[in-house]
Amino acid sequence: MLTFHDTSTSRDITVAPDAASLPSEVNWIDAFQPDSGEIAFLQRVVGVEAPSFEKMSEIENSSRLSTAGGHLFLTTPMIYHDDAGSIQTTPLGFVLDKQNVLTVRFKPVRACDRSQSAGSAGDHPLPGGPGGFVAVLDAIVDHLADELEALAGELDKLSHIIFRDEDHRPKREVGGDSRDLRQVLRNVGRAGAVTSRISETLLGISRMIPYVVTGAADFLSAEARARLKSLSRDVASLNDYEKHQSDKIQFLLDATLGMINVDQNNIFKVLTLVSVVGIPPTLIASMYGMNFKYMPELEWTYGYPYGLCLIALSAIVPLVWFKWRGWW
Repeated sequence: MLTFHDTSTSRDITVAPDAASLPSEVNWIDAFQPDSGEIAFLQRVVGVEAPSFEKMSEIENSSRLSTAGGHLFLTTPMIYHDDAGSIQTTPLGFVLDKQNVLTVRFKPVRACDRSQSAGSAGDHPLPGGPGGFVAVLDAIVDHLADELEALAGELDKLSHIIFRDEDHRPKREVGGDSRDLRQVLRNVGRAGAVTSRISETLLGISRMIPYVVTGAADFLSAEARARLKSLSRDVASLNDYEKHQSDKIQFLLDATLGMINVDQNNIFKVLTLVSVVGIPPTLIASMYGMNFKYMPELEWTYGYPYGLCLIALSAIVPLVWFKWRGWW
C-alpha cells in the first residue's frame, strides 16, 4: 500500500496509480508491504527500486547505509507491536533524495503513521525530501521516548513488588512462597528484551544521521542540518536513558533471583529443623522398640507414659533451643 504525504502542510496527497509523475508537493512516500505493481510504480515515478525485505534485513553497515544514483539508501531496525502486544523489531528502509523520501516497511510501524509524523514535524516543517526525512525521524525518536517512559513505569511497579515490606505481602507469600517473584522474573526478562530492541533502533538511527549529513551535503539546508543535529542529541540522551534502564533491569533481575533464593533457603531451613527435631524422638522410640527380654521400664506401672513424655520432651528441647538461638 502506498500513501503520499506533504509533511510541510501535514496533508495526504492523492496520486493516481497511472500517474506519470508525483505532484510537486509530495515529499514523503510511505510504502507498506508494496506489491509488484506498486514497486513498478515507484520505479517509474521516483526512479528507484524499493528495497526488498531480504535486502533490508542484512546487518552489514555497507548494506544498511549506501548511496547510488544520487539516492541515499538507509535501513535501521525499528520496533513495533505484534498481534500479541509484544515489542519486536522489523527493518525500516529509507530512500532519500532532494525531492522526497521513500519509507519501506513490512510491519505496522506506529511512527510511520501520518498523524504521528505530522505532529512531530515541528513549528517550522521543512520542504523536500530532507523535510520528510526529518519529520519521520522526529516521530520515530518521539515514539522511542514514549516506549522508554512506559518501560520505566513498568520497572517501578516491579520494583515495588520485589522490595515491598513483609507487612504488605500476601499471607501466603510470607515465609517462602515465591510464585509472584517468578512472575516478576518473567516480566523483568521481557523488559530486558524490550530495552535490547530499543537499543538496536537507537543504534541504527545514531549511525544513520551522520551518514545523511555527509551523504546529502549537496541538497541539505542549514536548517535541516540543525534539525538533524538536534535529533542526534535526542538520540544520544535516549541512549543514556536506555543504558540506565538496562542497569536497573539487571539490578532487579539480581534482586529477584536473590529473593527467590531467600525463599528457597527458608523452605530448606524449615525442612532441616523438622528433620533435626524428629531425630531424638525417633531414637528413643527405636530404643524402646528393641526386643530385649530384660528391660526395666517394661515392668514399670507408668513405663508407657514415661516413654511418651520422654519422646515429647526430646522434641520440645530442640525446638526451644532453636527458638532461643533465633533460627526460627
